[in-house]
Amino acid sequence: MLAAVVASALTWAGGAISSAIDSSATAWAQPAADEGRFDLEIEAIQGLLEIQQIPAWLLYDSDGLNPIARSVAQPVGDRTLHRWFYLVPAEGEPVLLVHRADASRFAHLPGRSVEYTNYESFGQGLVNLLDGIEEVAMEYSPKAALPALSRVDAGTIELVRAQGVDVRSSADLVPFTLSLWRPEQRVSHHVAAHHLGKLRAAALAFVAERVRDQVAVTEQDVQDFLQRGYEVRGLVGPPPVVATGVNTSDPAYVPTLERSSEIQQGDLLLIEMAARVAAQPRSVYATTSAMAYVGETVPARYERPFQALVQARDAAVELIRDRVERRRVIKGFEVDREVRTVLERGGYGDAFLLHRAGHSIDTSRYGGGANLDDYDTHDTRALLMGAGVAVAPGLYEAGEFGMRAAVNVHIRPLGIEVSSPGQTEITAVLAP
Repeated sequence: MLAAVVASALTWAGGAISSAIDSSATAWAQPAADEGRFDLEIEAIQGLLEIQQIPAWLLYDSDGLNPIARSVAQPVGDRTLHRWFYLVPAEGEPVLLVHRADASRFAHLPGRSVEYTNYESFGQGLVNLLDGIEEVAMEYSPKAALPALSRVDAGTIELVRAQGVDVRSSADLVPFTLSLWRPEQRVSHHVAAHHLGKLRAAALAFVAERVRDQVAVTEQDVQDFLQRGYEVRGLVGPPPVVATGVNTSDPAYVPTLERSSEIQQGDLLLIEMAARVAAQPRSVYATTSAMAYVGETVPARYERPFQALVQARDAAVELIRDRVERRRVIKGFEVDREVRTVLERGGYGDAFLLHRAGHSIDTSRYGGGANLDDYDTHDTRALLMGAGVAVAPGLYEAGEFGMRAAVNVHIRPLGIEVSSPGQTEITAVLAP
């Protein structure tokens, strides 16, 4: 039974990993006739609901506020005009409650459809939809412990509870549904990682050439250079981060037309990119970062903290590797804690601003799986076989400098695959 396959895919629930998930990763998402969309294999989701003893999963969205629900249901078009619910019970037929104007956008979904036209018919439709249901999972996180999962507004939760239905978090459903890479998605990730590596090298060469020729070059110039590279190489993603000098100390810095500094000799330079293959709508993101110094020799004041950051990153990767090879559970917060321990041991503790050690990656840059986080949140979700993460710790001294060191890791049946080369020292872009 497919439910048994899903059971074995609960990689860490029983403290063991099964290779079954490698051949059936995202088994509930089979390629549809419409390229780029996956048909939901409801039987697999129902098996997962049965294993986790959840009577039903209630997906809900209004005006694109719940990207998780949209990614699962995949309505046609950029947005729907009205709110909708899609109930997937552990047993029985799924039911869609949708406005008549949006019904055609969900024609591909399994199950039956119930249409409404106004608030009165919507209210009655919801009563009928939840009749006999005692508990549902929704994109809700108790006390907002996982903000990335908190996608359903409080009023809608109240509306569902008013029908006598208990609401629990879908935290243990979402990673299995969205974050396990199919074989073709793994290939797309490698393609993106390859192109990002080439662009990273090209960007540093571009900076070196401009500086040597004494031609002004700004963060915006390098960002534009990289975005043109995205277009040429068939990638899509958010604007690349290019930060120089003191701007590197701002973890959220991204250059814009209104805010862009000139890159000068003697500057520390940070570049970060995240992109996926544009021609494949379900392709998986890859990420990369580069730390460079605009000079011939990297000063010790930069190289020392960067080496500590590299050691912390590599320690995190080895922790994941060790747990996977020994078939033991590894949770997101544990990886972050390992990074923080290594950095503190090296003398980079509370005096430096840090952030989480990394995040899930799938068809979204920040994926639906466990994040490597014991800083912004305490993420107790397990890293699943078939899922990928960006191990990307950062270290920032306010008003001085900041740096990051990123690699991508894909969790495989017998170990892990580091799918992007990790920088081991700061690049001196003007080195002879």
